[in-house]
Amino acid sequence: MTSNRLIAIPAAIAITASAAWGITFQEETRPAAEVELVLSTYKDALESLDVSDTQSLFTQNSRIFETGKYEGSYSDYLAHHIGPELGHFESFTFSDYEVDVQFEGSVALASETYNYRIEIEGREPVERQGVATSALVQDDGEWRIAVMHNSSRPLN
Repeated sequence: MTSNRLIAIPAAIAITASAAWGITFQEETRPAAEVELVLSTYKDALESLDVSDTQSLFTQNSRIFETGKYEGSYSDYLAHHIGPELGHFESFTFSDYEVDVQFEGSVALASETYNYRIEIEGREPVERQGVATSALVQDDGEWRIAVMHNSSRPLN
C-alpha cells in the first residue's frame, strides 16, 4: 500500500507541474505564433507573386537590406525592387523553411532559413539557399516588420 502512495504522490506532482508548464508554454508561444504568421503571410505573398497587400506587414519607417544593399523602406523596396521583379517570375517557391523567434523586451527577433526556386520564362531556374533576419515591433497592436535583412547563395 505504501508503494502505491509513493507512486501516486509524484504522479500528482507531475500532473500539476505539467499543467502549470503548459499554461506558461502557451502564453510564451502565443506571441511567437503571431510573429510567425506575419512572416509566413509575407512568404505566401511572394510565392503567389502578388505583394500588393503586404505594406501592412511592415512599419512605415521600416528598413530593408538585401544581399549587401540597403533597399530603403519597404515602400521603396516594393516600388523599386521586389514589386517589379516579381512581374518577371513564373514561379517563386520555398522549401525547407524554418523560423525561430526570440524576444528581447518588446522586440521580436526572427531568423528564417530556407531554400528557394525561381522560374523565369526562357531561363534556367534559379535555386538558392537563403536566410533572413527580421526585427518586429508592436505597431497599433499588430506585429510589424521594422527591419529585414535577407541574403542567399547558390544551393549546394
